[in-house]
Amino acid sequence: MKVLILSDIHSNIHALEAIWAQEKDSDQIYAVGDLVDYGPYPKEVLDWMREHKVSSVQGNHDAWVSKRYREGVAENNIPTEDRAWVDHNISLLDEADIVYLEQLPTTLTFSADGFDYALTHIYDKYREIKSLQQYEEFRQTRFEGAPFTRLLFGHTHRQGIRHLSDDLLWANPGSVSYRRPDDLDQTAHYATITDGALSLSRISYDHSVLFEITQRLKLNENERKHEWSWAARG
Repeated sequence: MKVLILSDIHSNIHALEAIWAQEKDSDQIYAVGDLVDYGPYPKEVLDWMREHKVSSVQGNHDAWVSKRYREGVAENNIPTEDRAWVDHNISLLDEADIVYLEQLPTTLTFSADGFDYALTHIYDKYREIKSLQQYEEFRQTRFEGAPFTRLLFGHTHRQGIRHLSDDLLWANPGSVSYRRPDDLDQTAHYATITDGALSLSRISYDHSVLFEITQRLKLNENERKHEWSWAARG
């Protein structure tokens, strides 16, 4: 059995499709949140999620886009040059898309090839779990003590696997879409689980279309300063 794990897609359909071209033999797909915002293709990403029957948890940006939509941002006719990414994304989404984002759970669990997994978007801001005690406390508070040994989360965009014991670990598949300012890598990050073996992967893809559309968008100055692997460096 093969499971594809995605996180922090951030409205980047090109990176998502590049990963799928490589991993389309996957039997199941799970996402660890932040499907939208900070990217130009929210509608295409959500359509892809539904078409491929992806099981996903809700990320903070998914919740933020939904909240701003409900506040009527889309009806306020914000001038293009004053828009943030969230405003841009909302302008491209409809009620069905927002309902989809709103109904995403904050946690999920599943089993595959003898291992029990748990998914949630954030552990504690940008911190990492560094001890068995922290792991156990998080399991009790966030998952009501569910008996899993492999925890998957995103948010930090930092790809990695950390073993806390021989049979207990957490993993972050990294961001499908973009890196933090101190990470110059421009590939799409993700993870796979094949017959119980958890592996981290990266794949290159063509950034040119993303670069061009981002340059054409007139967002506010703060949003333009955001560091992008695909927009700032082309």
